[in-house]
Amino acid sequence: SIASALLAGGATMCATNKKRARDADAGPSSEPFSKQPAGAAQKPLPKSATILQRVVHALRARGEASSAPAIVKAVAEGGYTDGAKVRKAIKAGVTAGALQTSAESAAKFWVGGEPIPEAAAGPAVATEELSPGDAGGSPVAKGDAVAIDYTLSLLATGEKVEAGKKFCFTVGGGDVIKGMDAGVVGMRLGGQRRVQVPWQLGYGKRGSGPGVPPCSDLVFRIKLVRHEVG
Repeated sequence: SIASALLAGGATMCATNKKRARDADAGPSSEPFSKQPAGAAQKPLPKSATILQRVVHALRARGEASSAPAIVKAVAEGGYTDGAKVRKAIKAGVTAGALQTSAESAAKFWVGGEPIPEAAAGPAVATEELSPGDAGGSPVAKGDAVAIDYTLSLLATGEKVEAGKKFCFTVGGGDVIKGMDAGVVGMRLGGQRRVQVPWQLGYGKRGSGPGVPPCSDLVFRIKLVRHEVG
C-alpha cells in the first residue's frame, strides 16, 4: 500500500541520516578539504567536517608531528571540544592509514602518506675548545663519570656568579643542568672549554638563587680533571 511504502521509505531515510551522522561524528575519511602545505594558513573547515578531517586540518596548521594532547587542544581551538572522540578518531585514523606515527616517537602523529615535517631545531649549547687535552684519551660520552673545575658567568653581563673545583657528576644522569651535560660530551682529560648555555638548557624560567635571574643565558669555563668511562 501507499502508506506502507511511505513508512518503508521513511525508515530508509532515517537509517541513511543516522549513518551520515555517524560518518560526520568520527568518519573514517581522512581526505582533507584542501592539501595545503604544512604550517600554511588553513581554510576554515565546513560544519560537516568529520573529526578525522578536523585532526588532519589541525596537524597541517601546526606544521609538525604532534602528540594526542596537542592535537586535542588544536582541534578544540577550532571549535570541537570532545577530546575523547578526537582521541578515538586519531586511533582509528592510524589503523586506517589516514594518520601515521612519527619515526622518532609512536606517540606523535602526522597525516598518512605524506613526508613527516622535520621538527624545528631546539636550543643548543655552543662550545669553544680552549685546550684539547689528552689526544690519546677517550672522549667523554653519556654515562661516563667526570670531575670538572669550572666558573659560571652570566652571558648578558659577564658577571661571575659561581666557581667550583673537582665537581663530580655522571653525564646524562640528571645530576646537572642539561647544558652542562651537553657541554662536556667529547672532552678529553685535561681539556678546557668555554660552553655557552641557552636559558632553556640552564636554570630556565625560575633561575637559581640570587645569582642567576630567570631566563639567563650562561657561560661556563670548564676543565676536565677526571674521567671514568661508564
